[in-house]
Amino acid sequence: MSNKKIYAFDVDDTLEISKGPVPVGELRRLRLEGHVVGLCGNWAVFTNAVPGWENLVSFLGQVGTSKEEFLRQIKKYCKANEYILVGNDPAVFGGSNDRGAASAAGWRFIQEQNFANGER
Repeated sequence: MSNKKIYAFDVDDTLEISKGPVPVGELRRLRLEGHVVGLCGNWAVFTNAVPGWENLVSFLGQVGTSKEEFLRQIKKYCKANEYILVGNDPAVFGGSNDRGAASAAGWRFIQEQNFANGER
């Protein structure tokens, strides 16, 4: 497993395709580094805006469940050294409480602007 991490990205107000600061190219870079990349948010925007999306993300979530529960399921069934949700902290920016969902599911949280600035 080496140093494999699983990154889940919120879409709205996180990725550049939906008014956020994180370029889609950063998801590609994570994949090239050997990490698993997926979405935990408005995946329909992503699949409509990113050509070849099916070669970029390993999972689309969270249809029919809460973000917290979706993250718990990923952590339970997909083994990695670290689990990281990149998204919004409504106390700072954005509309969804991604920080709260990450905390409740046992994932590390990175605010979207901090990720765009290089935090990994």
